[in-house]
Order: sequence, then structure tokens, then C-alpha cells
Amino acid sequence: MQPPSGQGCGRYTGLLLAVLLVFGLCLPACGDNPAETAMALSKKADDLVAQERYMEAIDLYNEAIAIDPYSSTIWNRLGKAEMNVGRYPDAVVAFQKALDLDPYHSGAWKNKGDALHAQGEYQAAIDAYDRALAINANDLNALLQKGINLQLLGKPDQAMVVYSEVVRIAEREVRRNPNEARYDATLWTNKGDALARLGRFPEALQAYQAAVTINPKYERAITGMESVNETLYRARGSPELLNTPIQPLETPTGELPIPLSPFSVTMALCIMVLASCYVFRGRWKSV
Repeated sequence: MQPPSGQGCGRYTGLLLAVLLVFGLCLPACGDNPAETAMALSKKADDLVAQERYMEAIDLYNEAIAIDPYSSTIWNRLGKAEMNVGRYPDAVVAFQKALDLDPYHSGAWKNKGDALHAQGEYQAAIDAYDRALAINANDLNALLQKGINLQLLGKPDQAMVVYSEVVRIAEREVRRNPNEARYDATLWTNKGDALARLGRFPEALQAYQAAVTINPKYERAITGMESVNETLYRARGSPELLNTPIQPLETPTGELPIPLSPFSVTMALCIMVLASCYVFRGRWKSV
């Protein structure tokens, strides 16, 4: 058998080098880049959040951010997980990181408003909701939360205007997209919350019932329906409760004191004066 000639060896060597060059170029492309690796970790963290394993999820989100610190999506998800364990200042920081990367992330603005609200920073929360609404004017939850924070700031008239706007937009969406509205429990719940705060309890009950029909496990809709049912039950003996706007259902830590009306201040002073007279009269008789 004849050994391969030098020309044949050169041909095989050239072919081998070409194959190695192709593999050398393809292998880096086949490997995961940092953004993909980080997003894969983020999705695993999402699964942990669904299982309510929030601390483990936070650790994974932080790992993902260490790999890719430029993902506004992952920063936003980290903030939501921080909120689930009550770490609201950390959540605000995470949401702000997301917004530094993407100032038009309406969800991050809304979430930042929720975190600020939880800390009792109502005006700052309103400012964040306004930024979310400037990007997405149809964000019913941001609009509803803005109304709640206005109410907590002692501005009920402004809050009622906002709640009415929530109802108007919700009804418009039902007319425009009836098929989608049939499956949107959040839309009906936001409408129910707004109607309840406007004192339109029978309508609120219908909205909550629609939400629960779509999603029987929707906790916010169930809670709202129970609250409205209780109000309607008590109204049987006190009809004046109907068509009376209610206060926010939950009072976060750090709520501002309820402003006193001139009438209540006057009554308090009168009671104090009468009580003082009664005490001094008793002492005067004993002398």
C-alpha cells in the first residue's frame, strides 16, 4: 500500500483546519449569553414566587442580576418579590433600578407606587401612579390606587372623581371589547372597588360577582364582595348607609390622621367644658 503523497496530506490537513475553524466559530454562538442565562434564572425564580417561596426567589433574582444588571424586567420582578415579604424600601430601590434602565416601564412605576403606599408615602405614591398613567392611561389599577391615596391624604372629592373615571374606563372597555372583558377578572374587580368607594354598592356587588365567576379564587374580588354584602346587610336596618362612600378597606402603617371638622372640634371643647364644670361643682359642694 502506497503511503499518502504530500499533496494528499496537505489536502486532508486543510480540510481538518477548516472543520476546526467552523467549530471554533459556532461553539461560542451555541453557548448561552449572559442575558439568556440571567433570564433562565429569573424564570426559575418566577416559579418559586408562584409557590410563595419568596426568599428563595429573591436569591435567584439577585443571582440573575449579578449576571445581567441591565434587565429592567428582572429588577421589576425582584421588587415584586421584595414586596411579598414586606421589604418595601428594598422594593422601591429595585423598582427604581428598573426605571433607571427603562423610564417607560409603566408596570414598574405602578409597582413603585404600591411600595410607597405600603410605607405611608401617599403623595410620592400618587406621583408614581401619575407616571404610570402618563404611559398607559387605561391602567385601571394604577388609577384606582391613586384615588385610594388621595382619600388617605384627606382629599375625598378628588378621590371620588378618580373613582368615577375608573368606572367610566371600565365600562368603555366592556363595550369596546366584550369578549375580552368576559375573561378579565381584574377589570371587573377594579370596577367593583371603585363603585364600592363611590357608595354604589349594588353595582359594586354585580361587578365583584362577575369577577368571581371568571376567577373563583380571586382573593381581592372575594374580599370586596364580602365587604359589600356586609354593608348591604347592615343597610337593612340603616338605609342611610347606602349611597355613602366608604373609606379604604385597609389602612396601611403610617396612615395620616383623619382631619377633624370644625363641628367635631367644637363638640369636643363643649364636652371638656361641661366635664370641668361638673368636677368643679362637686369640689365646690364638698368645701
